[in-house]
This record gives sequence, C-alpha cells and structure tokens, in this order.
Amino acid sequence: MEFNAAQTEMEHLLRVSWIVLIPAGVLLSMVLYKLAMLLHGLVEFLTLARYELAPALKDVRLTAEHVEALSARTLNGVKSVENSVAATGPALRTVGREIRYSAQSLWRGVVKSFSRKR
Repeated sequence: MEFNAAQTEMEHLLRVSWIVLIPAGVLLSMVLYKLAMLLHGLVEFLTLARYELAPALKDVRLTAEHVEALSARTLNGVKSVENSVAATGPALRTVGREIRYSAQSLWRGVVKSFSRKR
C-alpha cells in the first residue's frame, strides 16, 4: 500500500509539473522569439544607419574643412586690417600735429590781427 501511495503521489507530482512546465516553456519560447526579432531589427537599424550616416558624416567633415578654411582667411584679413591700422597710426599722429600747428598759427594770426594797435 505504501508503494501505491508513493506511486500515486509521483504521478500527481508529474501532472502538476507538466501543468507548470508547459506554460513556462511557452513563455520562454515567446521571450526567445521576441529577443530574436529585436536582434533582427537592431541589425537592420545598424545597417541602415551605416549607409545613411556615412554620407552625412562626409558632409559634416567637408563643412568643417570649409569653415576652417574660411576662418583662416578671416583671421588673415583681421591681421591685415590690424597691421594697416598700426601702420596708419604714426601717419595720423603726424597729420594731427600738422593740423594742430596750422590751427594754432591761424588762431595766433587772427588774435594778432585784432589786437594790433594802430
């Protein structure tokens, strides 16, 4: 009788195990299927991104080169203007002195012409 009870309990345990294992197996297979689909989508995305981003990166690189060349030309232009301003500084000072002396002479002449005693 003990043998029959143990056998019955084993059969009952086996049935309960199948009841638990079948849904667990189905859920596991669904998870694996979803994972496979996710990986497939990721591979397609990476392939598409590689072919779409390569020309865009080339354009960005080309734009950066053009900006670099433009900034170099602008820097040269700014240096040229700076040198020109520095070169005109002494000339402006000389012209300024001449204008000041001329104005002073003119003013002295005007003052002397009105202050002459007759």
